[in-house]
Amino acid sequence: MKGDRSAYDQDLISRFNKGELTNADSIHFPDSLKYKTLVTGRTVYGGGGIMPDYFVPIDTTNSTALHRALYASNTINKLALKIVDEGRNNLLAQFPTEATYLQSFQVTEPMFATLRKMAEAEKIKFDEKQFEKSKHLIGLQIKSLVARDLFESASFYKVINKENDIFQKGVQVIESPKLYDQLLKGKNN
Repeated sequence: MKGDRSAYDQDLISRFNKGELTNADSIHFPDSLKYKTLVTGRTVYGGGGIMPDYFVPIDTTNSTALHRALYASNTINKLALKIVDEGRNNLLAQFPTEATYLQSFQVTEPMFATLRKMAEAEKIKFDEKQFEKSKHLIGLQIKSLVARDLFESASFYKVINKENDIFQKGVQVIESPKLYDQLLKGKNN
């Protein structure tokens, strides 16, 4: 599948539809792909994919058709660029350092109002009920994209990873000698 974006996307959709991204029990490997590591005897699987030692289901709680349409049309990114292009000097005066930005920046109602207008221009039906459900997620994405444009690429991840369950679990494992040791011994429960 190397280099074939369409096939990769289809595989991802198929895995989502089968529940493989939301339930560990939905992931099945043929026994022919099973291997035991030499030192600890951990079970690992071949076949070109990765099965994590700790399964973290994706959280679809705040995902809506509106959010997906805004994301797919690049409207969220366009808004972030507009915010920075039109207000870079004011933003940097208010948030002179990345640290002050990360701590204090909030997506405002006027910014969300601009998003509504941009969505309408893109012919995206702006459903208020769906917006309220996805508002926090949309705001997080706007804040992370503005951070990247104002400061550096790493700023994006400092915002977005605060609420990335997979990233947070990885940090928890790395920072816990007990969890890390259990993982290496094949005891990840």
